[in-house]
Amino acid sequence: MRSVVTGRLRVLRVVGELNFGGTEMRTAELLPRLAAGGVDLHLVTLSDRIGPGPLADVVARHGGSVTAIPLDPRFPLRFLRLLGRLRPDVVHADCANFSGVPLALGALRGVPGRVAHFRGDDNASRTLRRRVYRWACGRLLRVCATDILGVSPSSLTFGYHPGWRADPRCRVVLNGLDLDRLRRPSPDDLRALIGAGPADLVCVTVGRASPEKRRWLLPPILAALRDRGVSAHAVLVGPGDPADDERVRAAADAAGLGDRVHLLGPRDDVGGLLRQADVVVHPSCLEGLPGGVLEPVALGVGTVAADLPGVRFIDERLPGVTVVGVDAPPQVWARAVGRAAAYTASTAPAVAADRFFQSAFAIDTAATTHLEIYHRWAAADRTPRQSSRPPVGSGR
Repeated sequence: MRSVVTGRLRVLRVVGELNFGGTEMRTAELLPRLAAGGVDLHLVTLSDRIGPGPLADVVARHGGSVTAIPLDPRFPLRFLRLLGRLRPDVVHADCANFSGVPLALGALRGVPGRVAHFRGDDNASRTLRRRVYRWACGRLLRVCATDILGVSPSSLTFGYHPGWRADPRCRVVLNGLDLDRLRRPSPDDLRALIGAGPADLVCVTVGRASPEKRRWLLPPILAALRDRGVSAHAVLVGPGDPADDERVRAAADAAGLGDRVHLLGPRDDVGGLLRQADVVVHPSCLEGLPGGVLEPVALGVGTVAADLPGVRFIDERLPGVTVVGVDAPPQVWARAVGRAAAYTASTAPAVAADRFFQSAFAIDTAATTHLEIYHRWAAADRTPRQSSRPPVGSGR
């Protein structure tokens, strides 16, 4: 294999799409550290909507490549051909239970390391069809994975299996966060950009436009703040969607706040914008380890978030999170926004950064764990052939 000749190892990582989302950003932030650790990372995206995606240039800068293989009847054959061309040491799939499909194809090609990575809790209600699909893919995953990772305990409990602790392949690998990226300044003065006055409260939310993110809750929260005598603006950062964007605008118009809700779309200066926020509001009802909560907390910005296991996981380890019930009314969110804004005003960014560097969420911790897993399977592949390929369904 190429890794034997060059001393570097190849990892083929499968993601839904390489857009400005939490999973994709965390993967991109690991790239320089993985490259320095001897890993060439090649990505497969499954999207038929955006192809390689806007982060493809970041991958290329660190010696990797991006191949778009949409999910259609030709996917298995195209993926097998790519495996034959790249001959990776590891296939690492970030696709919940669907990860079982690329891992099974990797097993057919004799790839020694086959990693499934759960990023979300997947605790939403399911139709019968969805349950059958999840069972079938999960069965492939259980048989074919050599390592099963979760970004939090709840992501393994709800995403993989409640009894995951009894499976020796399972481990929690926290999302690492690159604080240096978040410290880079934004070219924009956020208040000037949105027309906010000096006394206005600036509420920011970061996340892609999808139903579980519940971005449409921001206008009612602003209205509840207005009822409390607080003048506020909401700034929504992240990839948009026409239907979801329209729902947000409709909610803003209904509350008489059309000029106070600002959809900025995807940005590469998220950290610079967050550092100008008075508070971050994260109303999502489905997460694993939400970057939309972890990022502002790392910067010392008070954050209000729905009561989810991943949110509690952060709250137990770092200050700055105000937790409210998932179904709490806007008035409860508005009161929590006031408490979170007070935290921001009283917290020095340098103190928050020092706390974060000492926490389990630092990116170097995540990079070290990834490298340990990857190099273990590369070493296994360099042993004699009869012992280099673990049998399908083997543990660690």
